[in-house]
Amino acid sequence: MNLRKQIEKEITDKVMTKLASQKVELGIVDNIEKSVNRIYDELQSANVILNKAGITAEDIGKNQILRIDNATDSVKKASDMAKDLGIDIPQIKNLKTRLSSAEKTAKAIMKRAKSAQ
Repeated sequence: MNLRKQIEKEITDKVMTKLASQKVELGIVDNIEKSVNRIYDELQSANVILNKAGITAEDIGKNQILRIDNATDSVKKASDMAKDLGIDIPQIKNLKTRLSSAEKTAKAIMKRAKSAQ
């Protein structure tokens, strides 16, 4: 194999390895995004139900806060991995915003539950 073909092969192998790594990282972010969206949607539904029913929900709020904390940790890890790879994943900013909104909703639910007691 001549030198040019060998260099091309090495470069191609490195690029393909990096692309595969990025694909895995993006898959992780997609999974986290689905989890965050599920938490957010459940909180919105719970908030609507609580508004209609007028019931307390401190336990629901506490459970959701724990889930939000876990999702926040996952988003941070994905963000750190992306940063280490030198790639920018725009979804991460959206996830952080959504988690912040979900956390505010969960805290509002807990506050309402405490004030109803």
